Amino acid sequence: MGLFDRKICDICGGKCGLLGGKKVKDGRLCSDCAKKQSPYLPGRKNFTVEEMKQHLADRERNQEMINEFVPTRTIGRHLKLYIDDGSGLWFITSTRRYQDDNPDLFQADQVLGARVDIDRDEREVVVQAAVPAADGKPGKPAVTKKVIEYDFYVNIDVSHPWVNQMHLKVNRSTIESTMGPDYRESDRDSKEIVAALLAMRDGVAQMKQEAAMPKQRVTCPNCGALTMPDENNCCEYCMGALN
Repeated sequence: MGLFDRKICDICGGKCGLLGGKKVKDGRLCSDCAKKQSPYLPGRKNFTVEEMKQHLADRERNQEMINEFVPTRTIGRHLKLYIDDGSGLWFITSTRRYQDDNPDLFQADQVLGARVDIDRDEREVVVQAAVPAADGKPGKPAVTKKVIEYDFYVNIDVSHPWVNQMHLKVNRSTIESTMGPDYRESDRDSKEIVAALLAMRDGVAQMKQEAAMPKQRVTCPNCGALTMPDENNCCEYCMGALN
């Protein structure tokens, strides 16, 4: 076999191209299969061929769910958090047609933490070039000014089979002033995204805690019996609602 013979993809059986495709722990992927993986998959080379097959199968199921996803609310302008409050499912993406991007879908109780990170970059830029001395005239030094640029990020930690953390930029373009609308809106969007994620997580945790608490007998407002609420919070005798 020659040096530049095309190798075979261990996932789909297609050719990997002259560069040999993308390596995993015990094989390789073609570029088409590699494009289907989650962008947040930590270290493709740490996974075996069988694990990557399972991952890509999960990504296909994720695409099916994304195609049917109907958000009840969205948060953000450029980077958007999409939430279905009924199911507790959510995803986050900056792609307008998210169906084409297949963003990873998460459950509310998979949120481990979320926080805002502001990247501040300070540097000197030349606004007028130096003028060298010439014809007996003295030269002039370069004129510079200090520029401070800001980028907003949300860092999200999740408990997921394939994703551990996401580091996502909130603003579309770098921001050069704390006084303009872009800074204020990016600050607001990032805080609202983080607050929504933490609220979903805490809400699910509270529901689980309440469900784990032992039930107590109450007096039914319909029949007057001392009853133990059933799973629908109804009287065990008359089946009337206890709310």
